[in-house]
This record gives sequence, C-alpha cells and structure tokens, in this order.
Amino acid sequence: MKLEDMIMVVENRKGTETNYLMNLTDYMGEALKLWGEYAEDMAGVVSTLYRTKEDKKDWSDLYISANKSIHASFCGGESQLREFLSGHFNDGEWSFDAERCSKECLDVLRIYNLKTDGHSLFPYLHHERVEHSFHVGEVLHNMNGNNYRVLAALSPKDLLVMGMTDSQIIVGRGVQLFERYPKGERPDSDSTVTGIEWDHGVYLGNDITRIDFDILKQEYGEPDRVGNVADLRDKIQRNFWMQKNVEQKEGLPDRVRNAAKDCLENTFGTNDPDVFVKMLDNGMYDGMYHAKEEQKKISGQSR
Repeated sequence: MKLEDMIMVVENRKGTETNYLMNLTDYMGEALKLWGEYAEDMAGVVSTLYRTKEDKKDWSDLYISANKSIHASFCGGESQLREFLSGHFNDGEWSFDAERCSKECLDVLRIYNLKTDGHSLFPYLHHERVEHSFHVGEVLHNMNGNNYRVLAALSPKDLLVMGMTDSQIIVGRGVQLFERYPKGERPDSDSTVTGIEWDHGVYLGNDITRIDFDILKQEYGEPDRVGNVADLRDKIQRNFWMQKNVEQKEGLPDRVRNAAKDCLENTFGTNDPDVFVKMLDNGMYDGMYHAKEEQKKISGQSR
C-alpha cells in the first residue's frame, strides 16, 4: 500500500475525537456502519473523498447526527501524516486508536519509520545510496518528510529546489539519492521509500524575483564547459547579461552601474542587447570579444 492511498480519519462523537488510518475498502465499510439505514449513495461519498486526493478539498465531511460525524482525507505526504498522528488537525480532546486502523496502514507507518504518535522508530531503517542524475522539473522526496521540485542542477550534488508546500527556495548542498527500507527485510516496491538527503541547505526565501541566479551559479555551480561553438556563444551570452543586469539594477550606486556599462562596451563592443545579439549570431565573438569595426557595420556610428 502506498502512502498516498491511505485515508486519515477523524471521528467526532460529542466533541471527543478519535483518529485512525484506513484503506478505501475499510473506510467505505466504516461509513456504512455509522450511517446505518440512512446511508447515502457511496459513489458520491467516494467522489467527495477523492477531491482531497486532487487537492481540490482539504477534508470530506460526513455528518451522521447532531453529535456524530466523520472527517476524512487521503494522505498528502509524510509531513501531513506526521501532523495527523500528532493531533495537528484535531480540536479539543482526541486520541489515536490503532485497533481501528487497517493493517496495511500500520505497515505503512513502519515503512516510514513512524510510531502512532508521529515520532520516529530510529534506528529501524536501512539506507542504500542510489546513483542518480538530477534534472530540472523532477519532484524529490526528502527523507525529512518534505517534497521539493528541482529548479536547477547547479552541479551534480548541488541543487536549487523549491518546497512544494511553502515555496521556500533552497540550495541543497551535497544532495544524494537513497533507497530506505526496514532493516532485516527484503526490499520491494511496497517497503522501499526513495528519497534524498543533503549535507545542509542554504535558505533563500520564497520570493524568486529577489534571487541573483548568476551569483548562485558562480557560488555553487561548476565551470561552464565549452565543447563547441554553441557552448561558447551560450557562455558569452550569459556573461553579457550578467553585466547588463548590474547596469540595469535599481538601487546600485551610479558608479557601479556606469562601471558595468563601460565593461560591456570594452568587452562586447556595445551595451545594446539588440546589437549584441546580431553580433553574436554573426559569429563576431567566436574568436575574440573586441569587434569595433564589425559593430559599426551593423549599428552605424558607435553608441
């Protein structure tokens, strides 16, 4: 059974709440038992429940009587499961009833190294490193319970990622992929959790517009590899815009912006992006940076 197929259930009886975990079959049977002769159409109930899986609804609410109700949601991840086990979603008096849990759900807790109170079973799990090339766009599960989307692979082990729940942008240093499964057991698709761990993270906030990606590339990335003319032109274009961004950045002293403008003129023969692109496409930087005469042919008099 997968973590995302597990249903978190909160039953409320006269203000006292009981938490437990169920598979879909057991949940439907539990709902029918609670409703008795007033059972509604189960297709509608299941449809409402599946909206929690699609992030269209937090919880499905079923009211049996004035003082009896059940609230359920498909588990959205390890972090949410820990919160559920620790009573984060409860109001007032509550308890967790392991006896009412589906057996498969208790197996999931064991696989994820969790006790029914949300604490870890450490050191019950075995970690095995997996060779992996990280790529932009993939979603990685961190063994701390959070999920991250890769925004950039700055180097093979340094990733720029964004938290899926809070949009926090982080540079993960020393990222490695692992398979984790209970010690002493034969790993299989149900018992193995695949996720990352990193040496430490550099937290950059959640406003992507305030992040200088050129600085990140210099600080954590690998040197650009130039294997052909296309690679060379890509590198030249990045260098141009690195300096152009300094020239245009508001809030910098005029002397700094003017220095960036002079550097563009001296290095590329122009600070005009349109002129630069024409010169780049015509191969005028393939063997050298300074191309004053060629610039004049394209743009007329020097600017």
